[in-house]
Amino acid sequence: MNPNQRWTPARIYNVYRIAIACVLMLLHYAPDKPVIGADSQNLFEITLFLYLGLALASTTLDFKHRLRAFPRWTEPFSLITDLLMLTLVVHASGGLEGGLAVLLLVTVAAGNILLRGRLGYLIAALATLAVMFEQFYFSIQTQLSSPFALTESGLLGIAFFMISVIIQQIAVRLDHSEQIAQRQRVAIQRLEALNEQIVQRMRTGVLVFDQKMRILMSNEAADNLFNIPMQGNKLSGTLSDLFQRWQNNPLLPHTTLKVSEQSPLLSPRFAQLETGHESLTLLFLEDTARIAQEAQQMNLASLGRLSATLAHEIRNPLSAINHATDLLLDGSPSEEDSQLLSIIRNHVTRVNTIIHDVLDLSRRGKGNAERFALHQLLRQNVDNWILNAPQADISLACSHEVEVRFDPSQLTQVIDNLIANAIKHGGQNCTVQLSCGHHDRTGLPWLRVRDNGKGISAEAARFLFEPFFTTASDGNGLGLYLCRELCHANQATLDLENYPDGASFVITFAHPQRQFQ
Repeated sequence: MNPNQRWTPARIYNVYRIAIACVLMLLHYAPDKPVIGADSQNLFEITLFLYLGLALASTTLDFKHRLRAFPRWTEPFSLITDLLMLTLVVHASGGLEGGLAVLLLVTVAAGNILLRGRLGYLIAALATLAVMFEQFYFSIQTQLSSPFALTESGLLGIAFFMISVIIQQIAVRLDHSEQIAQRQRVAIQRLEALNEQIVQRMRTGVLVFDQKMRILMSNEAADNLFNIPMQGNKLSGTLSDLFQRWQNNPLLPHTTLKVSEQSPLLSPRFAQLETGHESLTLLFLEDTARIAQEAQQMNLASLGRLSATLAHEIRNPLSAINHATDLLLDGSPSEEDSQLLSIIRNHVTRVNTIIHDVLDLSRRGKGNAERFALHQLLRQNVDNWILNAPQADISLACSHEVEVRFDPSQLTQVIDNLIANAIKHGGQNCTVQLSCGHHDRTGLPWLRVRDNGKGISAEAARFLFEPFFTTASDGNGLGLYLCRELCHANQATLDLENYPDGASFVITFAHPQRQFQ
């Protein structure tokens, strides 16, 4: 038996010893005439006080954490001492005829619980010898006809050994059951730890709530969607209405919602969780944009493989068409022919650019992320734009303390694309503002690129980051998609903010101390 498992039975037995000693004292001292211990009061009192002192000392040492590692002989010694003390108490109370010999039954039972095998039977044997000696000695003192009439003590001895056998069998079964329970407990703890890790690492938000709409559990993804720890809070009114709608008709199509201004568009799904004693509900919050993005990545992977296969076959005819156009333009064509040839060459260039961009997407390797001060890179970008496009009105407001972990060349590509889009679509007198800082709750660094142009319509915002979607006649629709892909490759996010006076894009970076894998 594990030593830690013996403390509870040992403590219970110690409490019993103290209680028995106190009861015997009460029966001896409380009445005018002692009920027990009258035959030899001095022996009874000395034995009882000594027994109580030993019980108190044993209990005190048991409850002292630093003294729990007793030698192995202490428990047998303590039980043998109990047998001796109780035998003297029985003798001082008139022998076996006094009725106190039954106290030895409890000591024998405790001995077979605390000790196992031969030591338990040794306690029973010593108790049997003690009662037989007591009856033999009592018979001699009272001058009975036959001092060897040991019927009563023999019956007690048989009872001692029967109790030992029964207690030993029960203890073995309890040990076996406890070992099985311990193994099951360890398996359940491992399973709970595994489930906790799986749920916490899920990108899907998971909430568990009861019938009172009180959230009992939530994973990290759900807390990030709501920007607060959700455990212990009430389910929001919108989600409660959707839950009631689902309860009324589980077959209704899923709806989408936003739980906050900054959260993505979510698709809630409900499922019953029966635990046997209460009815709970699971709520899964799926990011629809992420699902669509994964589908787009699969499509683009197929498109990239197709483009890589056909690029050579497509570029050769394009080169021939472009070369023929140059020859025709060199032959002094008419003004009308020159315009048509220019249109042909522009569209050839555009098709070639699209092929080049798609191939870049399929060939883009892993970035080389490093930690650097964001202000320094932004300052270089802004200076380059002011030098190359002096008509652009670009301002920068960024603290020198903001650091990010990103591939510098890829971040430059993202910022250049966002600034170019702002200048291109912002119209006349468009100003571009670059700012950076840290989020109040998460402490993550962010970068905002904002303009005061015409803004982006709600319809266009739905497909803004999809590949090949564009509102410009000369665009290919891969710029913003490529920007978001580069951000994801560096553990960052690129989102469009609600901004009434233009367009506002924000990049949320990973923690600069985080090492990418």
